[in-house]
Amino acid sequence: MGRSRTDIPTSYDAVSLAEAIRARALSSEQVIAAHLERIESLNGRFNALVTVDQERALRSAREADAELREGRVRGPLHGVPVTIKDALLTAGLRTTAGHPKYAQLVPDADAWVVDKLKAAGAIVIGKTNCAALCSDVQTTNKVFGVTSNPWSVDRTAGGSSGGEAAAVALGMSPLGIGSDTAGSIRLPSSYCGVFGLKTSIGKIPRAGHVPLHDETHARPDSLTVIGPIARSIRDLTLCYEVLTGESTTGAPPAPPRIFWTQDFTTQVIDDEVARALDETFSALTRAGADVKKVAPPFPLEKLFSTYMRLYMFEFAPEDISGALLPLFFVSEAMRSPFRGGARGSYERLKREQSALKRTMDEFLQACDCWVLPATPSAAFVHRKTGRGIPVTSRGRTKKLSYWEASVGLTYPFSLLGNPSVVIPLAGGKEGMPLGIQVVGRLGEDRKLLSAAEHVARKIGGACWDPPARLGSLLERPPLAVSTPQATGI
Repeated sequence: MGRSRTDIPTSYDAVSLAEAIRARALSSEQVIAAHLERIESLNGRFNALVTVDQERALRSAREADAELREGRVRGPLHGVPVTIKDALLTAGLRTTAGHPKYAQLVPDADAWVVDKLKAAGAIVIGKTNCAALCSDVQTTNKVFGVTSNPWSVDRTAGGSSGGEAAAVALGMSPLGIGSDTAGSIRLPSSYCGVFGLKTSIGKIPRAGHVPLHDETHARPDSLTVIGPIARSIRDLTLCYEVLTGESTTGAPPAPPRIFWTQDFTTQVIDDEVARALDETFSALTRAGADVKKVAPPFPLEKLFSTYMRLYMFEFAPEDISGALLPLFFVSEAMRSPFRGGARGSYERLKREQSALKRTMDEFLQACDCWVLPATPSAAFVHRKTGRGIPVTSRGRTKKLSYWEASVGLTYPFSLLGNPSVVIPLAGGKEGMPLGIQVVGRLGEDRKLLSAAEHVARKIGGACWDPPARLGSLLERPPLAVSTPQATGI
């Protein structure tokens, strides 16, 4: 008899692994060893992980197992492996943010989020590749090179948290932490076919995220958030609870009122995405969901100038922006020489951002979540940063700008601060995954996670589905283990 996928530790989501370890149906050491072997067997092809902490991870797993034998449980992720984007500090483990400046950085302390995960019992097994200083929609840098898409090695995994999404999709990690300034969690999650949560701005502390903005920026970053990438929405929910201390349990919520948008004034959507959205909308209506098609409260695609100017003021690393950054500040000073110069320009941008947030909040008062495409197209073929991307819309192929074709539908919610969950959809004609993003009201991440799980269940996709093209690799068990008494995926 063949071995089923539920016999394989690397095919479990984090919740199932935690249950199996606590029930001692699996040992943490077995689980960690299985994931380390998966990394060894697949990582050379995809370059998802850049640093593996094998010795410490196995030692921590043995300690976790010993604690369980004594009846001690550290937290809800006791003995569960996790991976961390290489832009977050990890004590004693190299953190480079994909930039030569940090190539030999070995921090003395963990980032806030890493410390919180460890306190909950999670075991860090490695660091995942990211775009240099988190500033590209592809995951590539001069330190570690390019990360490829699990579904097709000639395509991007997205950026800047592409290594994290690829690792989760490949079974190298059940759960990981990324960061998102314009779509860096949502874009890779959609491209790689996994789940991702962009949290509300300010929900999770960014302490220990590289680039360390206080080195170059006096202004607070109102765009970047920390969030999980996982194999199921329940994993996103568990990780959110661990990182925020907010409980999502309670009485079952009423079915959410869903707003739906897939038609935009100028934002082009690939025909594959349009077909997948049509099928998803039909599935929701057949399942009896309360879903209503609406127009956006403002032309999302026209917010780009506001977003980019704030990005330059608050985030753009000098190492990436080079001469562009001082030129930008000169242009902003000239924009209003008699109204406060660059400072006045920034203050007006912040007022505009606040006004847009109020408009968005009023729009979302009439629903519990808003569903839109996560990306205008599926993952594109590796290319030079900034080069246009072909998209076929209504039977005609046109080349979109690099940014419009990738983060054209994610950056607005970075500008506005709203939480967003990516749910993967079945692939289009070329077999690549697609995704929808489910957006919630600012600060109401718990309600959003509940609404997103409702949407996912209605369309039959609340859990991870490994890439069919990697079936033979993912079906081969790295370790022989007994079937755990916990629900597999």
